[in-house]
Amino acid sequence: MRIKLVYESLDDKDIILPCHYNYVIQSLIYNTFSLKTAQRLHEEGFLYEKRKFKLFTFSRILEKGDLIINKNNKSYLKFKRKITIYFSSPIDDIVIDLAQRGFREREFTLLGKKVCISQLEIISLPKIKEKIKIRFLSPVTIYSTFEKKNSKKFIHYYKPFEREFSDLIKKNALKKYQLICGEKAENLDLSIVPYKFSLRENLKIIYFKNTPIECYTGVYELTGSPELIYLTYETGLGNKNSAGFGMWEIWRGKESEEDA
Repeated sequence: MRIKLVYESLDDKDIILPCHYNYVIQSLIYNTFSLKTAQRLHEEGFLYEKRKFKLFTFSRILEKGDLIINKNNKSYLKFKRKITIYFSSPIDDIVIDLAQRGFREREFTLLGKKVCISQLEIISLPKIKEKIKIRFLSPVTIYSTFEKKNSKKFIHYYKPFEREFSDLIKKNALKKYQLICGEKAENLDLSIVPYKFSLRENLKIIYFKNTPIECYTGVYELTGSPELIYLTYETGLGNKNSAGFGMWEIWRGKESEEDA
């Protein structure tokens, strides 16, 4: 299930956020959840072997903020009174919990500012085919963690034109499928290749808790089993979905040229 949320300032003043705001928005989402759901997702999640999945994702802020630089030369984004995001999860109870508490509670805190949910919209499920073109509402990232001889770990991020990029995204999706459906994804396939993509324009470096994440926007061709594609529509593609990465929508061609 996917919903569209509008958080609005209660004092009618602008909302000012750091340019790298993923963690701030993630924190706002957790504060909107009921305490029980927030604790369950944060502390337990959904366990696959040794890895925990949160099984939700969210988009970048839909409004374009104005860049401002303060006297300390730090950059921020200024939004006029409101911010809008998409949120989705294959677990309906997670979305329902967020929506119900969002309307039941009068206010939430966003970097010390009081905000409320002024609008909520349920997004209709798009028609999923075996081959579709998509654009990312939040950039996608996929990586492997390796251990050096000195036992220190390092992360290697894959670029969209590398074979491992598609292979690892498929493996990631199959794990999510098994978690959600309770069975291995027999004979299900998934591949992703760049369609309108430029490494120079679509590479993004986003800091999450002061850690740089290499990720990509752009338009891609997604091919595979419709049920697996549909699952990634709700969970996100790739890694770090619950940190605001990998949410996508069907690309509508020229009306979305700015995202190519």
